[in-house]
Amino acid sequence: MSNPLSELLSETPPGTAVRELMMNGEDVSGVETFVKYDEKTGLAYFSNSSGSTFVAIGDRIDMIEFMLE
Repeated sequence: MSNPLSELLSETPPGTAVRELMMNGEDVSGVETFVKYDEKTGLAYFSNSSGSTFVAIGDRIDMIEFMLE
């Protein structure tokens, strides 16, 4: 893993709520829940309440804000 955020994602429990996600300096809208991080491919999976799944390259994520309860 070359990105510290990738390491963080690999330790984040599935189902963790996401408040904000930024990639390449842009806010990614519609992302609500972290699903999983695949260390082999480097892909991070997110979803929202309408059932959409978002797939992102972990190394391209600039910032992620989790909603801790």
